[in-house]
Amino acid sequence: MQRTPTSTLARPGEWLLLAALLASYPLSAVFDPVWGREGGILENAQVLVLGAGFVAAMLMFGRTRPSRTADLALWAAPVWLLLAGRELSWGRVLLPQPGLEAAHSLATSGILWLQHVVRPSAVLLVLALLLAAWRFRLDEVVRAGLARHTPWLCFAVALAAALGSTCAEGHLSCSLGLPAGRSVVFEELAELLAYVALVMIQSVVLRQALALHGPGAPAAAPAVTSIDATATSGAD
Repeated sequence: MQRTPTSTLARPGEWLLLAALLASYPLSAVFDPVWGREGGILENAQVLVLGAGFVAAMLMFGRTRPSRTADLALWAAPVWLLLAGRELSWGRVLLPQPGLEAAHSLATSGILWLQHVVRPSAVLLVLALLLAAWRFRLDEVVRAGLARHTPWLCFAVALAAALGSTCAEGHLSCSLGLPAGRSVVFEELAELLAYVALVMIQSVVLRQALALHGPGAPAAAPAVTSIDATATSGAD
């Protein structure tokens, strides 16, 4: 008799992620405030995590196409690039510090023109992704990927980290009351953990969707052929 897989509340990696979130508040007092600056260690770590999410999505797409899992992986890939672009201020952090000479250099090189174009382009890409998700019913793949195990703890950490980061910035009419340097470090730590949680959620959804649908062509096709063959044999 085939056993039905059981779903646990959380897996060890998810508990470790929660522990890291709880530790981020005291650690914000230990880390050098320089780590939280734009283009600092924590922001670079965020970009690395987002890049890992993109690479993981593309690897899954390459392994499983054509399939519903591959469709979802291909859809997720540009989302990671959008998040990375946001963290890099759409390339601005890679440029020299602003100043009169730097501003003149940017204007002559055309980079400022690119800055004006990239944000509307990002909005159009988001709209295209939403349309694609609706057109190809990717919500069905996500639901299937969460059927056996839903990483609720990862979702909770992502939400809590996003709220903590927002409060550290002083938005939503809330404040953590931290000194400026520590507040920036906590903000970047929270964002880093939120991105790690999203990568873990993607991993769970894609792996479980792959286990359900399998790579390549849908598994239902051979079964239909077999039924047709049986029916034909019975008719003879």
